[in-house]
Amino acid sequence: MERFKKFAAPALAALIIFLAMFLLKSVPASKLWKGYTTLSVPANIDSSLVEKILSEENCAGFISLQGQPKDFSGDYEQRKSLYFFDKEKEFKLYYIPDNLTKEAGRAAQRLQSDYKINAFMGSQAVFSRLPFLVCLIAFALFFFYSENRLVFLAAAFPGLFYAFCNPYYGSAASVCLEFYAFFLGQRLWRRKGALQVLTSNFYILLFCAAAFLLSMSAGFKRSVLFMLNLICAFSLLLLFFNLQIHFEKKARFLPLYIRNAKRLGSMTRANLKKAFFVSAEIFLLFIFLCAGTNFLSSSGKKDLLFPAPKDYNGQAGDFPTLDDYFANKWNLLAAPYRSLNKKSGGIPNEGDTIEMTHYKKTGKGIESRREIIYTYDKAFKKEAADALEKSDFPYLEKVWKAQEKNFSVGYSAGASESAGAGLVAALLLGALLPFFAALRYILILRRGKYEA
Repeated sequence: MERFKKFAAPALAALIIFLAMFLLKSVPASKLWKGYTTLSVPANIDSSLVEKILSEENCAGFISLQGQPKDFSGDYEQRKSLYFFDKEKEFKLYYIPDNLTKEAGRAAQRLQSDYKINAFMGSQAVFSRLPFLVCLIAFALFFFYSENRLVFLAAAFPGLFYAFCNPYYGSAASVCLEFYAFFLGQRLWRRKGALQVLTSNFYILLFCAAAFLLSMSAGFKRSVLFMLNLICAFSLLLLFFNLQIHFEKKARFLPLYIRNAKRLGSMTRANLKKAFFVSAEIFLLFIFLCAGTNFLSSSGKKDLLFPAPKDYNGQAGDFPTLDDYFANKWNLLAAPYRSLNKKSGGIPNEGDTIEMTHYKKTGKGIESRREIIYTYDKAFKKEAADALEKSDFPYLEKVWKAQEKNFSVGYSAGASESAGAGLVAALLLGALLPFFAALRYILILRRGKYEA
């Protein structure tokens, strides 16, 4: 039982966490549309083949051009077709609900491997490998400069695996800060008072807190996985410590550390360069995120422009939206009641009505009565939108409905991660923290003081 607690339990905990991170791994893909992502294939590929593979992978809820009805008036259907191609008409798009992303991902892999078709989900065609590459370089350099390399390896490897499973800018920046905290702490391994120094040291606590905050900028799920990565690191360190104690009991000679952890300290002159190195790495991630780079992309295809929602500007463009759907729905219902001598179609005005005249024979003769069948108002639009949600038919309009607000549409370059203001600010803060921490240490040295 004692051996299980010392060896099997931490090893099993680490293994379970590694498995959880692998099973919950993410593939960067642009989220241009709320609730949906896209599957893109070359425009000349037979649609029946793509639909066959999607169906075989239990992804029957996709929205395609071929699946749209042809019962609307005017140029509405022709304008809708713009949603199913990139700007240059080189790729054909299928809209996949978020709950079927995994199934569609398997279909894309089959199209790539079995049919050599350049199929990809979201913006994987411009997916940057830079975040994980930066983490890999940081891991290698810190490992090389560590005094206790096996200690750093045990602590940092879960973070590297986390970055591999979540190759996002926010995740990579948090891992870089985590590596630096472990690098500062590894030199205190097994020294007297190490635990007290590690739990009170300004630099180590600063980098650990900043790493966790940066992981939150990458999303709730990835912040939970980041915490699991820290628990995994603790489990591996505990396992390594117990193994050391176990083998030392059989050793004839044991070295003793003369200087305790407090006298040794964590930040040294030699570590200043590493602090600036971490700042440079995270700042590099910041620059590439803001620039929307295609550097080290996983495909030779560059600058793909996809239909994407943008802030509503009140102007009608080439792309139809829900307002056009409501107008065409209205015109379709109004057609049987309109005089053939009157012009049909067009955009109805708020408050327009569809009326029907009823005739009834009475004692005074034939009397007429007008009945309002439909009114073009908020109630009509809500009913039309609710009908979309209840229908099992794969209408493109369901994608528009899922956006939950008015929007215009234009072409946008896909990106592996959205450069939102929160993430940009978090990356910038993460880049500046090691820089200011190093400056603080330099000022302390100049005053003749030493930081533990």
